[in-house]
Amino acid sequence: DTTALRPTDVVVTITKDTHYDGVYRAQATSIACGKLDYMLPHRANAFVVDFPDDNTNLAVTAVAFDADTLRPGTITNSFYVKVAVRTPSGGTPPAFVVRANKPAFAEPGTAERFKAASRDSLVIVGTATSGTKVNVKVTVVCHPQP
Repeated sequence: DTTALRPTDVVVTITKDTHYDGVYRAQATSIACGKLDYMLPHRANAFVVDFPDDNTNLAVTAVAFDADTLRPGTITNSFYVKVAVRTPSGGTPPAFVVRANKPAFAEPGTAERFKAASRDSLVIVGTATSGTKVNVKVTVVCHPQP
């Protein structure tokens, strides 16, 4: 399975948060990073990221991304992403969540997928609600399995 256990680079940028603004970077193996349809016809072009595969002391402790449809070279505004970070002092704030696939939450965003050779890349930009509106940008690069 070329989606599972891929080396993955993640960069998370948080802005408009009074305590956690910053750029957080991590490299580790993902549980899943790529096309994952769960054998459901409406997910024939789905894309999923579940990062990382183990509990390591990373600056980005979790990225969970899911879009029902996201072909290479396209953009969607219907997706879910949850991002958790670890601050330089070791703090772990609540996860930042963008539910762009649920308009009632007013957390808009876009996710763009790129494919080059055997690498999948994803750029996610959205607004998370954590009492106030917080800007979240996530860049993911899924490398081929070794």
